[in-house]
Amino acid sequence: QESVMRIEAGLSTYEKELALMGEDYQDIFRQQVRESAEREKAGLSRPVWIAQAYQQQIAESRRPEEETTPRET
Repeated sequence: QESVMRIEAGLSTYEKELALMGEDYQDIFRQQVRESAEREKAGLSRPVWIAQAYQQQIAESRRPEEETTPRET
């Protein structure tokens, strides 16, 4: 989750975060493309937990910004 937040905030990159895990980001991206194409070909949608986790991370990463931004009245 911390990696996602750093990437979303522009403080890191997929390359850096995946390197910390001993992975090559290009290999991971190619695998994701293959798996996505296979799911689509089979008529399967993305797993629900992926979309939920992504949306939760986005919401959490924006929360401090929203709390500190003055509101117009």
